[in-house]
Amino acid sequence: MDLGGNRVTWLGHGTWLWETSEGKRILVDAWLAGNPQCPEEYHDPGPLDAILFTHGHFDHVGDAVETINRSGATAVAILEVGAWLMQNGCENVVQMNKGGTVEVAGVKATMVNAVHSSGIPGPDGGIIDGGSPAGYVIEFADGLVVYQAGDTDVFGDMALIAEIYNPSVAVLPIGDHFTMGPRQAAHAVRLLGVKQVLSGHFGTFPPLVGRPSHLRELVPGDVEVPDMEPGLTLP
Repeated sequence: MDLGGNRVTWLGHGTWLWETSEGKRILVDAWLAGNPQCPEEYHDPGPLDAILFTHGHFDHVGDAVETINRSGATAVAILEVGAWLMQNGCENVVQMNKGGTVEVAGVKATMVNAVHSSGIPGPDGGIIDGGSPAGYVIEFADGLVVYQAGDTDVFGDMALIAEIYNPSVAVLPIGDHFTMGPRQAAHAVRLLGVKQVLSGHFGTFPPLVGRPSHLRELVPGDVEVPDMEPGLTLP
């Protein structure tokens, strides 16, 4: 897989750690110590320059406050999730919304749509408004463009993401039940026009039955879909 000198490590479920060719470290979502898939050595992922949050579900923000405060990283999130982070004592929080672009840790991150929900776990089992779920298009300084989908079903405007940003890599959830499964993800690959696909959000819980091998069976042979296991670093 050609990542243009950048590296990515899957920390299980929907959490990803990007290390740029310039030495910056960017986490996407922060479910670490509470994540049954996350290798123990990554419960503290070490120095971070930025954390991009896709939405407010526990399996994406479960270790957010601790990770932000421990690392001092800049946190990027939609307005409501950003407000929740600040209310819980986090500093260096950048609130934004879909269509906006911020420059952080040497990359340009554009927030795009996702089809999902975003309630944040509240006290006494309640749910706090987490705004709207999102994905990101991440443009690296060396030219790599990654579509980090977050949790989503396939949607037709993925074709617009392809037209506007021309990503070369898509990071897609494939587990089914709470996100799209391989059948829908194959259509996402077609709409996005990508030839390199990283699969996540599978295997954590019994209902998440999709696997990279299932997706490989449904996409053209020139689309690279590597097998994934938590802790794997590519390339």
